Amino acid sequence: MTPEQLRAAVKDKMQFREFLFEPQKALNEEDRTLEIAFSSEEPYERWWGTEILDHKPDSVNLKRLLNKAPFLSEHNRLDQIGVVEKAWIDEDKKGRAVVRFSKKPRAQEEMQDVKDGIRTKISVRYIIEEEVLEKSEGDHQTWRITKWFPLEVSLVAIAADDTVGVGRSATE
Repeated sequence: MTPEQLRAAVKDKMQFREFLFEPQKALNEEDRTLEIAFSSEEPYERWWGTEILDHKPDSVNLKRLLNKAPFLSEHNRLDQIGVVEKAWIDEDKKGRAVVRFSKKPRAQEEMQDVKDGIRTKISVRYIIEEEVLEKSEGDHQTWRITKWFPLEVSLVAIAADDTVGVGRSATE
């Protein structure tokens, strides 16, 4: 697959990644905030090959997240449970954010499930803008996504990448 074919295949299609977090370390009940890790450079298998999200500072466009992006349940646009307060790329090449839960009952239910360790996974929805073919072995290709922007983060039931999560720091 050429870069042009890949771009055409994923054009206008949202991409998702999910992550595990540790709520007891990251949840501030008083402020209703939760620190999460939403992305990493962990390779992820897609139908079109292996994807690696680059985490150089100029690779990730955080503009939407920094503009009070939605914090959703299961990527459902009709189920906003909070807002992204802060977002950054850490030295350990992980995307991190602080989200704040809404005071509405639905969001409080989700926050309680986080506190109880029932809801433990995070996912990010993003759009790919540029990619580079990193390697090709037979029919399998590995693509480094060199320009991408996250649109929202979600609390989800199923995780794809357990290498990052809420409350984890570069030293852990």
